[in-house]
Amino acid sequence: MKHITTYLAPTILLLILLLGSMIILFFTGNPSPQNQLIIPVVLKTIDTNMEFWQVVKNGMQVAAAENGVSLEITGPWLESDIEGQIEITKNIISGHPRVLILSATDLNKLVPLVQQAKDLDIPVVTLDSGVNSDIPVTFVATNNIEAAQKLTQYAISQISPGKPVAIINHVPGATTAIEREQGVRKILEAEGKNPILGTWFTNNFQEKAYSITMDLINTHPDITAILAMNEVSVIGAAQAIEETGMTGKVKLFGFDNSLQEVKYLERGVVQATVIQKPFNMGYLAVKAAIDAVHKKKLPKFIDTGSVLIIPDNMYLPENQKLLFPFIE
Repeated sequence: MKHITTYLAPTILLLILLLGSMIILFFTGNPSPQNQLIIPVVLKTIDTNMEFWQVVKNGMQVAAAENGVSLEITGPWLESDIEGQIEITKNIISGHPRVLILSATDLNKLVPLVQQAKDLDIPVVTLDSGVNSDIPVTFVATNNIEAAQKLTQYAISQISPGKPVAIINHVPGATTAIEREQGVRKILEAEGKNPILGTWFTNNFQEKAYSITMDLINTHPDITAILAMNEVSVIGAAQAIEETGMTGKVKLFGFDNSLQEVKYLERGVVQATVIQKPFNMGYLAVKAAIDAVHKKKLPKFIDTGSVLIIPDNMYLPENQKLLFPFIE
């Protein structure tokens, strides 16, 4: 009897502790892994060489960690692989996620899938590149028309009147490509000082931007400037300009801020670049997706801002933070 009594008190104490823990867990509602919100993200490209998208993902991961949600980030390797992105998005929608973040490779071709998501009560947040539809609950992006106008206004202050310019763009059908070209043309046509030779598309291949620039320099010896609409276009064009000894003679104005672009800016090959805020873009897209799941009202457009970087301001502390964002 004494032997039983010896173990009885600790056993009762252990049962009380277990019961208390169960009560605490019940009332605090500690989430199980099965109940954690999983946010699927379909990007235009998962190419790890694209620094812009690495920073976008970093912003997303910070927002996810802060809010206790999980991300499943996917997309085609090539930004020009529209059909590949369509198949990826179809598969995700078929799994009935609670929300979807989408950066569309094409303005129109992704619309049917966005409609399908709506029919299944899946809110869609578009990121960087939108779709031709009012269905997405919000669009998190740079105001690309405004950013391109800002770039072009600076460009025309740096080039000689009467000399032609060219536009090198990335993927036809992407809203970023469409809107940036609109912004460029609006300023150039309004000023009427520099004829536009035309628009050439790279399909997001650096070597294509390089060959386009080589052809432009060879066939248009009086060309005075190139406006390149994304990171890949800028790097390819800069490489051709530098190799042909045309630095400063053919001025280059672009978008984004990869390390290579910054080096070209320091060497005078690039005269200006518009920096988006990709960390903010990724962070705010995840926050918006969480709000959409909880049925919170969102603005139709969340402008993440842009900054024009030129040699005179690139070393300012606030701009150095934008030029060299933290990438995991």
